[in-house]
Amino acid sequence: MKHQILLINSPFELAPFSFPEERTELKSASSADVLSNLGGATILATASAPLTYDLLTKHAPKLQLIVCLGTGSDHVNKEACRERGITLCNTPAQNIASVSEHAFTLLGALKRKVVPFHALAMDGHSWADRNQILVDQWEEPPRTNKDEVVGVIGYGPLGKGMESLAKALGMKTLIAERKGADDVRAGRMAFEQVLKQSTTIILAAPLAEVTRNMIDTPELAIMHRSAVLINVGRGGLVNEAALVKALREKTIAGAATDVFANEPATKKNSVLLDPSIPNLLLSPHVAWYSKTTSDNSSKKVHETIEAFVRGEPQHVVVDGRRQD
Repeated sequence: MKHQILLINSPFELAPFSFPEERTELKSASSADVLSNLGGATILATASAPLTYDLLTKHAPKLQLIVCLGTGSDHVNKEACRERGITLCNTPAQNIASVSEHAFTLLGALKRKVVPFHALAMDGHSWADRNQILVDQWEEPPRTNKDEVVGVIGYGPLGKGMESLAKALGMKTLIAERKGADDVRAGRMAFEQVLKQSTTIILAAPLAEVTRNMIDTPELAIMHRSAVLINVGRGGLVNEAALVKALREKTIAGAATDVFANEPATKKNSVLLDPSIPNLLLSPHVAWYSKTTSDNSSKKVHETIEAFVRGEPQHVVVDGRRQD
């Protein structure tokens, strides 16, 4: 058969496949564009387009395979995939270096106050008006790497990448056990103890019901007042309203996030998009992007689709062929 392949917001090119195919590429992930092109698709590849229960059960009669352009698949309704017999695959561990580097870029920019100091320098008068060394911008001096204790929450490939880079930068690392776990595995520390002992918490966990809002008011309250929170995992890992409150009340010293509970984030759907929130640094879910990620992902997505068509699906999240 000739497969109809629908690519939504793909940041890279896919080489021709070994099987007959026609492809449609959408640069927009708007609901109208997706809906108008989904009906004939047998294979769909997307990074973040919301694929709801209604969309998959009512408007995708020929769809056999969904490939997520990355590890996360929380934008795809898995119940609909099971009902419809749609196989869902992800393409994990293609962006580890890029996301890890972005996390530590956020950390450096946050603790060195790069963004506010850039604005202060660029206005052309604040520095001269004060006629002083601007150390009053910090409540206490920023830490150098040797004084950082990085707590990693989520110890899959991404978490391991965080640990490796932190150690290379001369930082001490702590690996958190799963929240609420009765036993602590070798090489790990109880979740709450990591929160208490770390100067920086990096979230690298996937989003699932057990991890949703894993950082909330109680967790923020036990962090050190000089600690910062970096989230490059998923937006839903953090209760955003609780984070805003903690920053305003100086419960923690700062936070940076590349991910949001609702994406794309707007002033209507995210409490984080408020410039009055102190010591908050944002980036719009771009941590994954690099030449290495694009090259790796292009190959992995191609391999994943080829494997499915051969009848040997890989990186399966939902096996649509299984009849329970």
